[in-house]
Amino acid sequence: MDSDSLHSAELTPRPIILHKNDFEALYREYWQRLYDFALCKTHDKDVAEEIVQDLFVNIWEKRKELHVFNVQSYLFVSVRNKVINYYKQKVFADLDTANDTVAPDYPLFLEELEAALQGAMGQLPQKTHDIFLLNRFEGKSAREIAAKLHIPERTVEYHITQALRQLKVLLRNSTTLLLAFISSITF
Repeated sequence: MDSDSLHSAELTPRPIILHKNDFEALYREYWQRLYDFALCKTHDKDVAEEIVQDLFVNIWEKRKELHVFNVQSYLFVSVRNKVINYYKQKVFADLDTANDTVAPDYPLFLEELEAALQGAMGQLPQKTHDIFLLNRFEGKSAREIAAKLHIPERTVEYHITQALRQLKVLLRNSTTLLLAFISSITF
């Protein structure tokens, strides 16, 4: 089958059976047009070339099974489908790597959160800071702190309340997760 018979095949609804010379003629006739079409859709020369080469390899491997009535339509629709498959694979590959990129951000956020909390606690008056640390980070009750520092229990509760109020103000610009963190360490 030569190039003229390829075009005439578009007009006649009969299957085309490719022989080696037919395949070479088909390749020479359509390769550049199909490559340009694939390049227009993918904007990647390597991907476009791979798509067209893969199409011709498939045609050659299945040449005895193919029943093509319109060569041009078959080739362009095949390239279009391969472009769609390329983008599907790319999306799934991006989704597979999405978890990898999110995971490292979490420790960074915790470091930022800890730094913000440490900075805010550094602005508390020393006595309020010490009482808050004993209560929220060492888990001591107001009674235990009062006994340790030899101050009334009501004074300990006052300093804890003041610390929470000041931390909320100082950390207002931080995310809600920071407030959730502070709430989680309160009891």
